[in-house]
Amino acid sequence: MKGKAEGKQNRFRVMILIQTELHYGSDICRKIKTTIKKKLMNMENKNGGARISWRDGAVLVFKQVLMAVVVMGTAGFIVPPLYKLIMGEVNMVNTTIISSALYSLVLLVIFTRKKWCVLTGTYFRSRPWAVLLWTAIAAVGWIIVSGALEEVMPDLPNLVEEELTQLINNDFGYFTLCLFAPLIEEMIFRGAVLRTLIRSMQNRWGAIAVSALLFALIHMNPAQMPGAFLAGLFLGWLFSRTGSILPGVVFHWVNNTVVFLFCRMMPQYADANFSDFFGGNQKNMFLAVAFSLLIVLPAVYQLSIRTRDKAA
Repeated sequence: MKGKAEGKQNRFRVMILIQTELHYGSDICRKIKTTIKKKLMNMENKNGGARISWRDGAVLVFKQVLMAVVVMGTAGFIVPPLYKLIMGEVNMVNTTIISSALYSLVLLVIFTRKKWCVLTGTYFRSRPWAVLLWTAIAAVGWIIVSGALEEVMPDLPNLVEEELTQLINNDFGYFTLCLFAPLIEEMIFRGAVLRTLIRSMQNRWGAIAVSALLFALIHMNPAQMPGAFLAGLFLGWLFSRTGSILPGVVFHWVNNTVVFLFCRMMPQYADANFSDFFGGNQKNMFLAVAFSLLIVLPAVYQLSIRTRDKAA
């Protein structure tokens, strides 16, 4: 009954809009169109966009993050003994790759079936090529900024350095680091968590900040957390402007792929400090950061322009 009543209200609004446009012209009813569009998006909730209370939002976010942690942990627990049973010995790199493929598939099914993350081709069909291009450009510039950030931050423990090095040195490690991770992390933290927070919080930037914090914490590696938090802020802003995880996946993919290829082609720098790329000269390092900002800031400006209509 409630759905039928809302349907009648929507049709009534459309009728009023048509009559207004016939009598007064398109200029006067432009604001009416915008208002009706926003109200219909909130009411129809076809993609899960209706407002919910902050308590319901907090509970749902907890379920989403817990589900991700449990599935990842379960995959990491069951794959090594199965691998040993089949192959006769455990190879930690291979089991990590297999585990990532397994939990990525399971999480993709769970999050889409529960409609926590709605994956459609609508945004892609809008041909957002310029947005995706500027996102990729921003990702390239961000690599230097994030590297410098790690350099100037206090010496935080890197708990996964050895594991990352082993994955990079394995041909199939590309799938884990550059394909599975971008898709699943964007699906969880932008497509599900941030989407829920935006629905339940009045302050959009507050929602973005919370999702970025959770994104940083889920890495469970102190050395990566500051950079992951800042990247999460940008990716959250991008999702809130586009309503799609596709730009975030592109950013994530380009960033990880460039780092992966660089480490494969120049393994002697795998364990080096960021300043070592500039001969240990801090001045040259900060000049490189300034140059990279000349890439990142125009890219962000272009993205803000090209996603303005969708943000409204």
